Amino acid sequence: MNTKDIKEEISFAGLMLRWGILALIVLGIMVGFIRLMSLSGYSFFAPKVEQIRYNTFKESQSYNEGMIRDLEDIKMQYMQATPDQKTALRDIAIHRFSVYPIDRLPPDLQQFYLTISTQQ
Repeated sequence: MNTKDIKEEISFAGLMLRWGILALIVLGIMVGFIRLMSLSGYSFFAPKVEQIRYNTFKESQSYNEGMIRDLEDIKMQYMQATPDQKTALRDIAIHRFSVYPIDRLPPDLQQFYLTISTQQ
């Protein structure tokens, strides 16, 4: 081997080293960009997915039956309470009824809510 061949091999190795470093830099930038897009995509879609999950939960049979059972329990406690206790239970009942659509309540609970909400 002469010095010209050695210089060409060194030059070729240097060129390959530069291309390798450039490829690693480009790969790092691509990975960083993909991760950034993943995080921004998550921050964009996560609230929408959570809202759908929440709406599905609110429509579920177990949620509706549980809320009606709780509201019936509050009604029974109110009916059995003394006048002083009724004052406190009235505020609690109005608050609990306010988080559930009135049109989904059975007629007896609708009437109870209307009765306690109009009392002063």
